[in-house]
Amino acid sequence: MWFTKFRVFDEESVLSKIIRKNKVKVFYYPVNHYVKKGRYSFITICLIKGKEENKKSYFNDLRKLEKAIHGRRLEFLEKNEDFFIMVTSHSASQELRLYVSVAYNPALIHLKPVIWHEDGWEEFEVASTDRTDLKKLIDIGERKYNLNLLEFKDKKIKNFGFLTMFPELTDKQKNALETALNKGYYEYPRKISLDKLAKDVGLAFSTFQAHVRKAENKILKFAIDALKKE
Repeated sequence: MWFTKFRVFDEESVLSKIIRKNKVKVFYYPVNHYVKKGRYSFITICLIKGKEENKKSYFNDLRKLEKAIHGRRLEFLEKNEDFFIMVTSHSASQELRLYVSVAYNPALIHLKPVIWHEDGWEEFEVASTDRTDLKKLIDIGERKYNLNLLEFKDKKIKNFGFLTMFPELTDKQKNALETALNKGYYEYPRKISLDKLAKDVGLAFSTFQAHVRKAENKILKFAIDALKKE
């Protein structure tokens, strides 16, 4: 199986601008596309990460695209906490037709969700049985999207990532774990104690500790199980 990993950056993309403005990270799968009323519509399933106020602002900015006449338009948005399904559309120009035919080639396998980083870079991991399929994708990226090629080779694929496979955490567990991570609790040496973290968020030590430990337990079980399957 042929495999490639690369990053692309489209400075003019309105979706990239919204990502960069709100400093959020979005993981998404490009599911499918279709043409309707002279516009290409793209279906994606997504997961967003970031500060709560930033995520709220991100969705507010997305909804402003519902009335867009030219360029990217939001056709559909349905979300449940950090998970959302989105359909956006773009005028079906000849150039876009070429890009879509290559990027949405049914022979391509997206091994992991595309990572849309806070700085606007999109990171792809894609495989195909035919090297030519990936070469065309890379060529389009280099010509149009400032592609940074990280890997391109023939190798055996060991796993496949799903947005919904990750263990489900409660909001309290997720917030506690994210706070601990952002404050340096998991760095070596640790930058902050669990007791100090609890005080910072206004919770009793035992309560905050329970949230962190339960979240760690779920994630570690998931990770160990995934490693056993490799």
